[in-house]
Amino acid sequence: MLSDSKIAIFCTGDSNYIPQMMMALTIACKKNSFDPFIITDASDSELKLIHDAGINTLQVDLKEQFDRHNKNWPSQSFWWCYGPTQLHDLGYDYSIFIDADVLCVQELDTSIFTDELEIAARQLETENEYNSGVILFNNKKMVSKRLYTRFIEAYTPMSTLLFEEFHGGRVHDQQVLSAIGSKPNQYTEFLSKLGSFNITNLGVEWNYQFHRAEGQNDEFMDMDYEEVKEKVYFAHFLLSRPWLHHTQWGGTHGLFKTEDFPHGWVVKSRHGEPKPETRLQFVMDWREEVRSIENVLGLQLFNDFGKLEDMSL
Repeated sequence: MLSDSKIAIFCTGDSNYIPQMMMALTIACKKNSFDPFIITDASDSELKLIHDAGINTLQVDLKEQFDRHNKNWPSQSFWWCYGPTQLHDLGYDYSIFIDADVLCVQELDTSIFTDELEIAARQLETENEYNSGVILFNNKKMVSKRLYTRFIEAYTPMSTLLFEEFHGGRVHDQQVLSAIGSKPNQYTEFLSKLGSFNITNLGVEWNYQFHRAEGQNDEFMDMDYEEVKEKVYFAHFLLSRPWLHHTQWGGTHGLFKTEDFPHGWVVKSRHGEPKPETRLQFVMDWREEVRSIENVLGLQLFNDFGKLEDMSL
C-alpha cells in the first residue's frame, strides 16, 4: 500500500545487492517521508524479503536492452532510466535514484524539487559530466521527454568497440547520463549531438565523496567528521564497501597505503584524502544504522563487520 508521498526514492540492482539496496533505502526513509522502491529482476522469493521490509518493487528484466558490450558493469546499473516513468504512473511527481553504497545522513531539503527541475546530479571535475550515485528527477518531464527512449538511443552506440576505442574503456551509466545532457562534453562529441535534458548541478553535499575533487569540495576536506556530517545529505562510499572487511574494499578508491595491503589497493595520497578518519566514521555510522534496522526486522543481512580499529592510519 503506497502512501500519499509525492517523492519516491529508488535503487536498481540484481539479487546480489538486495541487502545493500534495502539498507540504503530504509535509512533514507527513516529520515525522510519518501516511498522506497527497488527495480530488479530478482526472483519472487527474493522479492518477499524486500516486501517484508516495507519496500516496494518494480520487477522487470531489461537485460536484453542492456547486455551489450558492457561486461565490466552489471546490466542493472543502467536500469535507473526506467524508474521515473514507472513511478510517475504510480502517482509520484519526483523521484530520487541512489546507489546501494550511498548513506543518507540527514533530512533532505526538498525545496529543490520544483517545476523547473528536469534532472539534477553532481558534476564531476570535468565540465558537463556527472556522477550517477545520486540523481533527482522531475518524473512528469521524464515522461514527456521520453527519458528511457533517449537513454537507450545514447547507450546503444556507446556500448560498442568504437566507443571503447574512443574513450579507452567500456561504457557505464554515468557516461550515458552525461551524454543525454544538453551541454557539450566528450560523450556528446562522440554521439555528434547534444542530448535533450537540462541537468542541474547538485552541490557536493548531495553526493559527498571522501576524496578531493579540485575546486568542488576543498573546504570539506579540511573539516572534521562532525562538521561534515552537519552539512552532507548523502555520503557516497564508492568502492569502500562498508559491508565488507576493509581488506576487501579494493578498487580505485582505497584510502591510503599500508605495508599490510600492498596489493588490491589504489593509493589515495594524504593530499587526496587528508582526513581518512572521516570516511571511517561514516562507515561506522552505516554499520550502526544497519544493525539497528536488522534488529527491527529480526534478521541478519550482513556478516559480522571487521574492526576498523585494526586499520593503520
